[in-house]
Amino acid sequence: MTNVGLQPGHFDASKMEAIELPFTKEEYDARLERLLGMARKQGLDLLWITSPEGVAWTHGFFASWYKGQGPMRYPQCYGTAVHVDSGRYIHFDNPTEEPVLARTSVSQDNRYTPDREAEPNIRFIMDELKAEGWLGGTVGMEFWSYVPNRAISTMFEGAFLMHGCRPVDMSEMVRKARRQKSPQEIAYTEQAMVCCDIGHKAIMEHLRPGITELDLFGKVMAAMMEAGGEFSALIPIFNTSPMDGEIPMSNGHTMASRKVIQAGEILCADLCGVFNRYHANALRGYFVGDNPPQSLVEQYKKSAGSFEVITSEVKAGMTVAEVIRLLRAYYEEVGIWTETAGWGVGYELGWSLPPDWVGDFYFHLGDDKYLDRVFEENMVTNFESLFNTHLIDTLVYEKDQTRILSKTPLELIAVG
Repeated sequence: MTNVGLQPGHFDASKMEAIELPFTKEEYDARLERLLGMARKQGLDLLWITSPEGVAWTHGFFASWYKGQGPMRYPQCYGTAVHVDSGRYIHFDNPTEEPVLARTSVSQDNRYTPDREAEPNIRFIMDELKAEGWLGGTVGMEFWSYVPNRAISTMFEGAFLMHGCRPVDMSEMVRKARRQKSPQEIAYTEQAMVCCDIGHKAIMEHLRPGITELDLFGKVMAAMMEAGGEFSALIPIFNTSPMDGEIPMSNGHTMASRKVIQAGEILCADLCGVFNRYHANALRGYFVGDNPPQSLVEQYKKSAGSFEVITSEVKAGMTVAEVIRLLRAYYEEVGIWTETAGWGVGYELGWSLPPDWVGDFYFHLGDDKYLDRVFEENMVTNFESLFNTHLIDTLVYEKDQTRILSKTPLELIAVG
């Protein structure tokens, strides 16, 4: 065995203080039943869940490191095995994570790998599953998950095949199971937006010529975390760009830097508030100075009008095609829709860890495929109205309406 360093220190779960988890065991049980129902319809016998989001949604466990790009000497061999017939599940992990499981998870059957190498750990997991009588049928795997990496995922797929199983991709099923949010999940998303709005208030307070992007970004993050927020799953776009006449230059996916902010520039601040790992996204553009170009102010008003269309006309049960038709008509009416510049796009938000807060459900006003997808009740997405403007907000789709969560004005914000 090469298990040196698997347990770096002493841990005794019985000595821990009581932990209040973000969700009740009853909510986790309901999630499991939803997942099992979907699995039975797809003819799956065993689920091998490895995406951090999928594992956390199932029983709560999440960690700060998943070895997604870790040493080949120390590969990631972890996952939650769910037996569809019995409804039981076992979480397999490195013994280092025993304290994390005790602090985050409702899982009662956790088994720890004995080695640092992949082959003996995968053999251990297969032996445990075989002893339970869980091998031999159709096994769902998450082929679209970055954890484990391709090398380890292929090893697991081969091991299942060697034990008479038929591995199939269940990525879409696991992602769809998480799509409709519970009242508690929506409450956490709303609290995340409270933190996000506090970040935008911090920008208004501290933005000035002469401060660096990183200095300002640090003040914003500090304000959000003092309000109970957490670090986001993406490093936010947070940078200034110069004007080209009365039009701001595009900045792409650029991080904050040591650049000194100058008067007359536009700050693109794409913040995500996070609460119990639920994300709420709000992007705003800030003009550094008292007198932004009036044409740009008007462009922002036109771009922001799309959110009024959403709140007045969009609701759960509508198809992507219907929503796209409404928004395209609005943009064309106000004269800012073009085929080459700008976009209206949205994607699912929810529980996320690095490296991404972007969920699976995605819609784009330029799409001509997958238009029959439906906005489900209690689903959460953002919406980006980017037509030389910096406007994103978070939407909750309800039976009779769609709500916008941010209280930060949907306009070009001038900070003198």
